[in-house]
Formats: sequence, C-alpha cells, structure tokens
Amino acid sequence: MDAQDQRILQDMLVRAMAAQRRETERAAGKPRSLKRILRMAERAILRADQNIEQAAELIPPPRSIACQAGCPYCCHIRLTASPPEILLVLAHIQDTWDAAQIETLKRKVKNTDAFTRGKSIEERAAQRLPCPLLKDGSCSVHSVRPLSCRALASVDVGACKAAYASRMQNGVPMYEPQHQIANAVGYGLHAGLTDVGYPLENVELVAALACGLNDPDLGRKWLQGTPILAAATCLDP
Repeated sequence: MDAQDQRILQDMLVRAMAAQRRETERAAGKPRSLKRILRMAERAILRADQNIEQAAELIPPPRSIACQAGCPYCCHIRLTASPPEILLVLAHIQDTWDAAQIETLKRKVKNTDAFTRGKSIEERAAQRLPCPLLKDGSCSVHSVRPLSCRALASVDVGACKAAYASRMQNGVPMYEPQHQIANAVGYGLHAGLTDVGYPLENVELVAALACGLNDPDLGRKWLQGTPILAAATCLDP
C-alpha cells in the first residue's frame, strides 16, 4: 500500500474500532440482556463485513481473494474470540441445528478439546487438527463465524496448501486491510466490554464451545459475571 492507502485504512480502523467500542458499551451496560449482547455481536460482524467491502473498493487487493467454500486450509489453527461472539455461534447452533447434529458436534468438540486445550499458537498449528465446526470442508457456522475468521483472506490458494503441508510454518499472502479491519472491530468489542466492568476474556474457540454446548445456561451465567469461560481464556497474542 502507498501512503495514501495507508491513511485511508488508518482512518477506517480508528472509526470502526471507536464505533464498535461505543456500541458494545451500550449493549453490555445495565440492565444486561442476552438478546442485546447477541444483537451487538451480529452488528459487530456486519460492521466488519461492511468495512471490508468498502476497503476492497478503495484499496483493491493485489489479486482476487482465494477463500471460498471447500477450502479449509486455514481452519487448522488456534482461533480466539470474545465471549459475545461465542454466544452468537452457540445461539446459531441451537436455533438452526437439529438434536442429532448437535450431539455429533458435542462429540467432535470434546475429542478435539482433549488434544488442543491450553496449546500455544505454534503447538496448535503443529497438530494440524481441523476445527470441529468444519463440515465437508466448509464452515458450518459461516454466517456467524468470529471476527478472527473474517480477518483471514488469502490471495493465493497454493500458498495456503503449502502452509497447511508445513504445519503453518510457511507464510500466506493476505489481503492486509481485511485482517486489520476485522481485528480493529474485535479490539473495539473487547474494549467496550472492559469499559462496563467485564474482565478481558479472549477465549479459545474449541474450549469455549466445549463449555457452552454442555451448559445451556452459559449466556446467563456470563452476563452475571460468573467466570464460566475462565478455563477457555488465553490472553497471549
């Protein structure tokens, strides 16, 4: 990116992060409501998508985005998200999956979590275990996938295959504005939560799913300040 593109992107990042922080603070303030939290999380991913679309028009990627259904090479790494994003994924599963599908997912999550809980980014990449939300090579919760997923946008599927083969030792050329915008919205979401008294919780997806799929009351407990996701929290970069 040239200097002008960098200025455009920086302005977008500041605006997106500030807007998300304000909205999160309003949604998470008292009286606390799970419905408000879920709506805020939906709007956070919408904000990221809209800003990413705008960035692509103002700062076009050097090559076409290679990501598409049936291309799961990046879905073998440690993924973290905020609690509201996890609650949104859990609500989507509860509302749209049948009982048999949920039971199958519970088994997959339990088996994966047994191997991945507490692993570092490097250790998780070396394991090369697929996200339990993958189904036939595609994300089964794509419409509500966390911001960390939305941040990934490769422009070279060959590099993705090579990275997967090397257990994520090889780099992948990304569309950097998308990565930074999704992260900026995520930072705003976390900041808004801490503004109203929630602890900083960056939770690992599989561990958080293991908690939530087995506790239908997780959302209410989290709203009340119970450290229900403490076992899934990892704050390292």
